[in-house]
Amino acid sequence: MVQRKRRFRPAVLGLVFCALCLVLTGCGTRKSASPEVAMPGVIVPESGADPLTQTEMSALRSTGHIDKDVPDQAMADVALQYKYFLRKGRQTMCTFSKRSEQYLDYARQVFRSRGMPEELANLAIVESGYRADAQSPAGAAGAWQFMPGTGTRYGLRQDWWTDERLDPYKATEAAADYLQKLHNDFGDWPTAIAAYNAGEGKMSRAKQGTGGRNFFEVKALNHTLDEKAQLREETKQYVPRFMAVTKIMRNLPQLGFEPIQPEKTPGVLRFTAQPGTDLAAFSKACNLSWPEFASYNRHHKRRITCTDHTTFVYVPLRSQQQAQQYLCTAQPANYAGWGPVTVASSADSWEKLSRRANVPVERLKAVNPEVARLKAGQTILAPKGVNMSKSAVAALDGKTAKGAKGAKGEKAGKGAQKAPAGQAGGGARAVAAGEHTLQANETLYAVARKYNVSVAALQEHNGIQDPGKLRQGHVLRIPGTAGKSQAKASTAGASGSIGKKKASKATYTVQANDNLWKIARKHNVSVDDLKRWNQVDEKSLRSGARLVVAEE
Repeated sequence: MVQRKRRFRPAVLGLVFCALCLVLTGCGTRKSASPEVAMPGVIVPESGADPLTQTEMSALRSTGHIDKDVPDQAMADVALQYKYFLRKGRQTMCTFSKRSEQYLDYARQVFRSRGMPEELANLAIVESGYRADAQSPAGAAGAWQFMPGTGTRYGLRQDWWTDERLDPYKATEAAADYLQKLHNDFGDWPTAIAAYNAGEGKMSRAKQGTGGRNFFEVKALNHTLDEKAQLREETKQYVPRFMAVTKIMRNLPQLGFEPIQPEKTPGVLRFTAQPGTDLAAFSKACNLSWPEFASYNRHHKRRITCTDHTTFVYVPLRSQQQAQQYLCTAQPANYAGWGPVTVASSADSWEKLSRRANVPVERLKAVNPEVARLKAGQTILAPKGVNMSKSAVAALDGKTAKGAKGAKGEKAGKGAQKAPAGQAGGGARAVAAGEHTLQANETLYAVARKYNVSVAALQEHNGIQDPGKLRQGHVLRIPGTAGKSQAKASTAGASGSIGKKKASKATYTVQANDNLWKIARKHNVSVDDLKRWNQVDEKSLRSGARLVVAEE
């Protein structure tokens, strides 16, 4: 979603991994519980405060796209917020403006590339002080303080593996999507910004109840609504606060703040990582300590990327060469057949699990560093096909699981899945030419690499909606191979080196009102990927054109 003219410096990578330059991550707060500084919820006017100087008055009168038509009666609210951040809240403004330096250039380009006012980048200062890991008591998270439902609606995954609300770059793209939608709904930016804070439903009802045409008119008539329908004091101050912060950011040196240079901040590379990438090994290859690597990748909850889909990872620009070297070897996706499993018995142990999964204890512990010993009910990362049942654990002790009904009753137990009818199991049929039987711990990605087809083509050809539900024994039809014998495995294998065979490319037909950001978001790739694969930009993009959207 977010983009701008060229803050990114694309890294040259092969089929699966593509890099693009971003800005460095940082930390701050608003709703987050930070001991240093916090954005106040409501500001109460102070009596006897110093009057504004001539320079401060001049900065207050400065205008941009959003604050150019503020009604005279509303300027008092803007001035109140403005004066607070120049006086009592000055340290907060110093901290937030300095932290925002790491993200502003990218965020401004995102909004600018969509024809939106670039001042909107300052909204994350009001939301969180651009703190990437900010958390609110209400459940909002990240620099842009997305609630879980809204984040999901705008493409930010939240699951066992990741919380993309904490990815400041992808969250900026989602915020641009949401703000654009709110502007389309309400017709002006101040009202759209108020709705970002209050919620679109609340703002719509307030407009309807007061008859106001915009935020300022609604605020003036807010007292005519019943208590439940009224805008909260926080929302009433939210738009004036945004305008005050924007005026200050526009005039930092003149107002005595340390100047910032967002366009000169250190670069960060974004990589599209294949499923099951070992992040601990990746960080080590990049000469980054785990804490430093994690500071760039707060959205990742595990030391392995999700084993079902690609995801973004970030490293500083100085690690570009090491990252490329590592990602272009056979090592990255050696956890592609793993996933979250539930411990069924407290009698289980890493040693027993190691024997059942045929995986060294050290490797199991390395990807589950927070789990010292296994307890029933825990969710851990392990090979997907491993039997986690009580009977499997008891069998290793030479005991019978309590309450077990014998081999017929439990068999593989809870950790094993029955094979689909007509596929694996006692009545498994012979596999015809052009078909492939899924093996234990084998992923769609591995099958796609083996037969030189794309994952998307495999899913479409077999009607697969959720790859995570596939199990050992499932028979896949291989597109374009009917009547032919099965292809030989490539030398690279499931996680082999990149670029040794011709890639099968998934394509997409551009629709009316599409743009590169929308297409990139839909296919979980970067805009730079699309530009590089298709030699296209926003100006040359045409409805009906066919774009390469994945290189499997």
